[in-house]
Amino acid sequence: MRRRIGGLLVATFLACTLYAQTGSADSPSIPYTVSAGDTLWGIATENYPATEDPRVMIEAIREENGLDGYVLQPGQHLELPR
Repeated sequence: MRRRIGGLLVATFLACTLYAQTGSADSPSIPYTVSAGDTLWGIATENYPATEDPRVMIEAIREENGLDGYVLQPGQHLELPR
């Protein structure tokens, strides 16, 4: 019985790990061109589900684009991670 439960736990862990990794490395970014008045907060709340924390998404956008700060310029091209 313990072997079955242990095997089930290992299989579940592996399945969850594989599921979490699918789509992250292979998913292309979404191109986005900054318009006048755009903010990282606005971009995050408009382009990601409400279940995602905008603060986390802002940092993901900054990391994806190598941004040092939070100021955006109109016409700037960003890649929004999926």
